[in-house]
Amino acid sequence: MMPEHVKKEMITRKSYFHILLIILSSLLFYSPSALSKKNPKHLENLLGWKEGSVIIQTHANENVKFRVLIAESNKERRQGLMHIESMEEDQGMLFIFDPGRKVSMWMRNTPMTLDMIFIDRNGKIINIAENTIPYSTKGISSGGIINWVLEINGGLSNRMNINNGDTVSLSSTEGHDEE
Repeated sequence: MMPEHVKKEMITRKSYFHILLIILSSLLFYSPSALSKKNPKHLENLLGWKEGSVIIQTHANENVKFRVLIAESNKERRQGLMHIESMEEDQGMLFIFDPGRKVSMWMRNTPMTLDMIFIDRNGKIINIAENTIPYSTKGISSGGIINWVLEINGGLSNRMNINNGDTVSLSSTEGHDEE
């Protein structure tokens, strides 16, 4: 028969071994590389998206240019900027709605503040939602029928003097496969 103190020591060692195994497993499962594949943190990590550039001509007759990823499939529009933590000042995402419609956007799983610029079929800005609230599930209305929504870093529309009535043009630079 085994002495009681030896039994307790064996149980304690087994417990430590199981705890260590659980910790190691979770580290492997939640490694930074695994997380970056599931939830990219920077706009550059969204691979395979169509890219383009957007030029906004302001009332002050200045051109403001943004490099954009284009979200035109349902899958891309659903993903949007979710889990993206940062973008360069000249980056953004352009959502395309064809045919045009009244839309409502939200900030679900979006950790950074954005300006949402709603653009009609003629390339005219009809509404700007400035400094949206990160992670909010409250709907943000387009305010009318639109074909595009440009999302840029929060506060940029004010700093760049972008306003309702300014005109927007798009230039596509590379293609991708639809869903």
